[in-house]
Amino acid sequence: MSWNRRDILKAAGKAGAGALAASALGGMERTAAATPTGSVPSNPRISEWAHAKSSSHEAGWTDQFQGMCTDGAYWYIVSNADDDQRLHKLSLDFRTAYASLSAPSGSGHIGAPTYDPQRRQIYVPVEGDEPELIWKVTTGLSTAGIVPIAGRTPGSHAPQRWKFPWMAFNPRDGLVYSSVFGDPERTDIDREVGRIWGYDRDTGRLKKEIPLPSKVYAIQGGTFGNGGRNLYLASDYEEATNDRKHVYAYDFSSATDGVPVRTWGKVAVPDADDEVECVVFAHLSWHGARDTHISIGLLDDTVWSGATDNVYFRHLAVPSPNSI
Repeated sequence: MSWNRRDILKAAGKAGAGALAASALGGMERTAAATPTGSVPSNPRISEWAHAKSSSHEAGWTDQFQGMCTDGAYWYIVSNADDDQRLHKLSLDFRTAYASLSAPSGSGHIGAPTYDPQRRQIYVPVEGDEPELIWKVTTGLSTAGIVPIAGRTPGSHAPQRWKFPWMAFNPRDGLVYSSVFGDPERTDIDREVGRIWGYDRDTGRLKKEIPLPSKVYAIQGGTFGNGGRNLYLASDYEEATNDRKHVYAYDFSSATDGVPVRTWGKVAVPDADDEVECVVFAHLSWHGARDTHISIGLLDDTVWSGATDNVYFRHLAVPSPNSI
C-alpha cells in the first residue's frame, strides 16, 4: 500500500480510555460503539463543523472506492471495481490491509456500508436487479447472510426499487436506513431524495418511511451519530447557491413512521472537486490538530489508464462531540 506524502498525517501518541493507539503515522483513536441515549433532540451545530485534517491514498482498495464504516478498531471499505468488487479491512491509519472479501457472485453495484455494533456485523448494500440485497459480513470478513429488501408485505417491491446506494444502521430502533440516489437530470423515482426508508435487518421488510423537510440530490452515503439521534447525509450535488457539495443533518431523536423530521442544517464539504462518496461518524485523534469526529470520503477516478483511483478524506472537528 502507498501513502501520498504530501498529505502525511502525524499520529496522536496517546489514546484515551478505551481507545486504540494506532501506528505512528496514522494514530487514530478507537471509536466506541454508539449506544442509545434517549429521545431528547441534540443540535449537532453542523454549521460550526470545521475542517481539521486531510489525507490521500492510492492503493488496491481505492479503486472505485464507494464508502466505508468502522467498528472503532478497523475500517471496512467498499471497492466497486468492475473486475474485483470487494470489502476490505484496514487499520485506522489506512496503512495495513488485513483482509478482503469478494462480493457475492452476480452482485451489481456495491455501495457505502454501515456497521451494526449490536451484532458486530457490517452491512453492504447491493444493487442490480430487483430485489436489492443487504450483504451481511462479520468483522472477520466472512459472509453472514444475504437479505433481499422489500416493501411492507412479504414479496412486495421495496420503494427504492433498483436503487440502493448506501445504508446507515440506527442503534436506536435497530433498522438500516437508505434512500434513492437522487439524480436531478432524471424524471423517474430517482430524481430526488425526499424520504428515507428504514428496513428490518433480518427480514429486509420496510418498517419506516421518514419524509425529509426538503428535497436533496445525489446522496452517496449516510451515517447516524451518537446513539442514533441524528442522521447525516453526504451529497455529491453542487448547489446552485454556492457551487458547493454538502453534508446535511436531520433530527432522528423521535423519528416516527410517516412523520417528517426536521433539519439541523448543512455544512459544505471542503475542497470537494472529486466525487463525494460517504460520511462516517468516527472519533480520530491527531498530533498537532484537534480531534475529529466526522470523516468524508471523496473518489478521484480521473486517473491515467492502468493506475488506481485516488481517494481523499476530509476529517472534521465538531464543537460538541456528545451532541452529534
